Amino acid sequence: MALNVGDTAPDFALRGATGEEKMTFSLADQRGKKNVVIAFFPAAFTPV
Repeated sequence: MALNVGDTAPDFALRGATGEEKMTFSLADQRGKKNVVIAFFPAAFTPV
């Protein structure tokens, strides 16, 4: 699925943790509240 400039990003959810606390980040939870920047770094922080 290709997106064009100005398109609304599709919803997604990511699991993560901060210390002992586990959390889920959902784009839908942020919509209309904050600006979100998504950066993808393939193989970052991995022994590739």
